[in-house]
Amino acid sequence: MTDITSQPWFWPAVIVSIGLPLVLIGLTELANSLTRRGSRAAPIVVMVRNYLVPVAGVLVLISQPGAWEGSGTWPRVIWTIFGLLVIVVTINAINHLVFHRAEKGSWRDRFPTIFSDLIRFVLIIVGIALVFYWVWDADVAGVFAALGITSIVVGLALQNAVGSIVSGLFLIFEAPFQIGDWIQMGSTRGQIIEVNWRAVHLDTGNGIVVMPTSELAEGSFVNLTRAADPYAAQHEVSFSTDDPPLRVRAMLIEVARDIPLTSPDREPAVSTIGGATYRVSIPLQSPGDEGAVLDAFTTRLWYAARRADLHLDGDMTDDWNSPERLLGALRQIAPALSLRPGDAETLAVSARLERFAAGEVLLRPGAVPTSTRFILSGRVMLGVPTDVGFVQITELSRDDAVGLTALTRTRTISRATALTEVEVVSIPVDVLDDIVRTHPSLAREVVRENENRTRLARSALAAVGETLDPTRRAMG
Repeated sequence: MTDITSQPWFWPAVIVSIGLPLVLIGLTELANSLTRRGSRAAPIVVMVRNYLVPVAGVLVLISQPGAWEGSGTWPRVIWTIFGLLVIVVTINAINHLVFHRAEKGSWRDRFPTIFSDLIRFVLIIVGIALVFYWVWDADVAGVFAALGITSIVVGLALQNAVGSIVSGLFLIFEAPFQIGDWIQMGSTRGQIIEVNWRAVHLDTGNGIVVMPTSELAEGSFVNLTRAADPYAAQHEVSFSTDDPPLRVRAMLIEVARDIPLTSPDREPAVSTIGGATYRVSIPLQSPGDEGAVLDAFTTRLWYAARRADLHLDGDMTDDWNSPERLLGALRQIAPALSLRPGDAETLAVSARLERFAAGEVLLRPGAVPTSTRFILSGRVMLGVPTDVGFVQITELSRDDAVGLTALTRTRTISRATALTEVEVVSIPVDVLDDIVRTHPSLAREVVRENENRTRLARSALAAVGETLDPTRRAMG
């Protein structure tokens, strides 16, 4: 027994026969654990288990004195295979640690793939050359000389292109923007949807603009997303010089505030820039919403200016709001007011015709209406804002009333929004009081309709898991 253990091959054989299975079992468990977690390191561990460790075991055996006669070729072949495996495993491990595990937005995450591939290629060439130098005593000086000369030739031939790429890379490493940001350079504005080593892809809403990173690096651009305040759409409007500026500014802010897609973090602002011209600044949730917001603003402003008797663009005429049309509207709503058509004409002195654009609000939650509006044409959505969103209660149309709580002087919990262009006739609350005194049935109709809308609200809220506060039942 002593003779066997004293042999030079005994302990290496024991190490290989016992240690190799244990190492393989351990690597198998590690690979399975990494696979379950979805780690990219699992293939590297599998490669070490399947190739590198078995070849290392063979090397341990054949490297013992007397295990191979002479210098031989096969030991060198195995050493070469082992060296190549070490190179592959090392490069994959470095790639995983440096790039695959990079934090989002870090320089490693932004590092161009083409350059990481180029670095791996150079490392492989250098590693192979060193393996042949150590194992086969090969002269690799020529390889390094050829590699250097090739690099010089390629660099001179592509110096302009490489210069542009390098300047673009510095821009990427600086990270003045990220995917999803909105930038503007000259007349080009868009949202970044892709960034690579060569170019930035911008979605302008009218196609994709591919802008070279070198062009961005050599010029100047504005990152609209990273501004301290939300990006604001600018629009200039003119009114008649007879329109009071304070009334105009208040109306402009009210119209801008009700437009969807505006930022909740900052209020619209209005400034007078001379004469009867005003500049409106509307903060947006995203610069990409500018077109839609300005379209809605200019559309709604036309209707709001006529309701407020202000003269947008100096227009002093309104052929739609005529006495004849008002009389026709009063005759139409006479039955709803418990009046005869002839009696309704006496309301022409105090009643008003109004028009609303689609999306405009006719009634706001928490408001005490000063008048009741009767719909002449169009459709209005009546709903209740809740913590989970806006819950639609019912849809109002021709001859329905908006602002029922005007008579009771109570705050409404509902919001009425125009679904289409809506024409209404507005009756002031003091006029309604006079009608109720002579026709008490109108008050009963108002109470009954309010209770009906309350029942509809209770059902609609229950459908989304909400309940109607019993102390707030004025629906409007």
